[in-house]
Amino acid sequence: MYKILFIDEEQETFDDFLDYVELSSTKDNIEVQTQFPLEHLDEMVELIFKINPDAIVTDFRLNEMKTDIKYNVPYNGVELVQELLKIRTGFPCFVLTAYDDLAVSESDDVNKVYIKNILHNNKEESKAKAKFLDRVIYQIEHYKSKIKSVEKELLELIELRKSGKANISDEERIIALDNFLENIIDSQHSVPPEFKTLSNEDRLNKLLSTVDEILKKVDNGD
Repeated sequence: MYKILFIDEEQETFDDFLDYVELSSTKDNIEVQTQFPLEHLDEMVELIFKINPDAIVTDFRLNEMKTDIKYNVPYNGVELVQELLKIRTGFPCFVLTAYDDLAVSESDDVNKVYIKNILHNNKEESKAKAKFLDRVIYQIEHYKSKIKSVEKELLELIELRKSGKANISDEERIIALDNFLENIIDSQHSVPPEFKTLSNEDRLNKLLSTVDEILKKVDNGD
């Protein structure tokens, strides 16, 4: 089961998205949680990580139709995604918009921006080989698979080092994989590779333990 957090300022759009999922062939594999954007960006990011979804889908203009919220939202969906990715590199994020030109121009990755009319079963979505929800699931699986692959390789290299058979190339690879996993957990507080020491196995073990906890939460849908 994949947990998708859908963020919008309108209850009506929540209903549209839930209907869209219900009509999809992947509905049995998807759990949707809806959420209004919070007033402050940092609080919104904190809430997202507390909810711990497998992916987020957010509207672009979060401050446009405020019939269901009474406060000002000083950020848009692209800015929310950019802030999330500063903390957790590669996390699956998608922006839905009726203003694709503007959203694309503001986004660091145009592949994260999709036209909102897919929610109304337009012909383009029907004919597409990879529908929107298929892309969401693919990105979730790719993200999880990459983490597990890196973790496995890092564990193997640590064992190689313990056996005394690791060479310079192996040691450099350990640092690269270590840095990747840190960026997955919290890139804002990761240690730059040039300042890392290869002898600190306690830190590596703690890092791997944290990654395991994240993967367990993702797999269990917590």
